[in-house]
Amino acid sequence: MAFPPVNAEPRPPSHPPIGKPRRIVALGSALAIVAAGLTVLMPATAAQAAPSISQQITDLNNQIETVVEQYNGITTKLAADQEKSVQLGKALAPAQLESAVAQQRVASVIRDLYIAGPGSGLVALMDAPSTTDMADQMGMLTVIGQNQRDTVTTANALVGQYQTQKKALDALIKQEAAQKAQLAATKKDILAKLAHLHTLQAAQAAAAKAAAAKAAAAKAAASTSSGSTSGCSGTSTTSKTSECYVMPVACPQVSSGGAGYTAAKKACSLVWPIHWYGWAEAGPSEYDCSGLTMVAWKAAGVTLEHYTGSQWDESHAISKSDLRVGDLVFYNSGHHVAIYIGNGWIVQAEETGEPLKESPMTFMPVVTNGYRRVNGT
Repeated sequence: MAFPPVNAEPRPPSHPPIGKPRRIVALGSALAIVAAGLTVLMPATAAQAAPSISQQITDLNNQIETVVEQYNGITTKLAADQEKSVQLGKALAPAQLESAVAQQRVASVIRDLYIAGPGSGLVALMDAPSTTDMADQMGMLTVIGQNQRDTVTTANALVGQYQTQKKALDALIKQEAAQKAQLAATKKDILAKLAHLHTLQAAQAAAAKAAAAKAAAAKAAASTSSGSTSGCSGTSTTSKTSECYVMPVACPQVSSGGAGYTAAKKACSLVWPIHWYGWAEAGPSEYDCSGLTMVAWKAAGVTLEHYTGSQWDESHAISKSDLRVGDLVFYNSGHHVAIYIGNGWIVQAEETGEPLKESPMTFMPVVTNGYRRVNGT
């Protein structure tokens, strides 16, 4: 998210970054944080000045990123549970048929005994030519009766097991769908407030932006004429559609080989020509942070889930000094991820209203164990 550059290493967070999504992600704390963030738009009291528009935008962008990644996590979980429900439904149909057939067989036996009359079994036994034959027939009747009962009991137990599992799974799916809808509604509310703040910010800063853009353009032109390989020589303009804004340095910064370099090159290709941040998107024109890293690594033949919690578990911690092109860097309590391109720079999908861009790796604090390498690479 949009934080001023930080030079010092961050202190360890009070809790470890998020991991694999659980069956039901707790919404209470996240939505409480979001709700608290939205109150910054209320009038200031006499005792406390209202935060600046820029600070309000920063706060809301930090909060919405948590909502985005929870939405990605619950979407992944919901899809998996829906597939499980489909498979259980397919397994339930044959079990129900087996139960019905078993019960029909028992009914047929009962019907035949009824038609033959209550003495038919005794007559058959009394007509046996010997005591041995009588004993054999009595044993056979017992076995037949027990087998029929066992068949029905087993079939009914299987049907009951499938029905119990499917009922619980369907209830879970209903809860997950409701949670997904609630997160989407929260996101919509935050985006509306962000749009209003951006409008106010643009109106207040129009003159300043024009002057800064003119000065930066002159610097960029001078840098280009001097033969800089990046086209910007470390400078940037305030125009979000400018190549100097999104790509102030060469991308990647370091030339190498392997899957990480391939992933980094893919991420760089999405910076220019310009692509934009898109909530819960993974292309082709818009991306959120985990969508960008997922697509980048897909180009290298590696599958990552579209969720920061999963990508944390799909990678392992390395030291800052061991970073190489393509590694993942995590921020904001593990809710934001970027891809390393070398020399202290990252490519990231930072926030709503921003294009994908290069940033110094120190643009905000890295979480503890947040320098990570994709497993198996």
